[in-house]
Amino acid sequence: MTGDEIGLIWKVGGIVFACGVIYGELKAIRKDIARLETKQDKYNHLQERVLKLETWSDIHDKECSCRSSEKRV
Repeated sequence: MTGDEIGLIWKVGGIVFACGVIYGELKAIRKDIARLETKQDKYNHLQERVLKLETWSDIHDKECSCRSSEKRV
């Protein structure tokens, strides 16, 4: 093998290694995105539950105030 062939082998090896590193980073990024999407879904679900609870609480409070005013009359 000549020096040029060895240099070419090193360059090809470097490119393959770099592709492997990039693939690993992309895989990690995809995993992080999936984890963040799951967290966001949980947060959105919590917000929906809080909104329902607040709506129910407002309706319930109005009914209670109407009942107590009826009792006073």
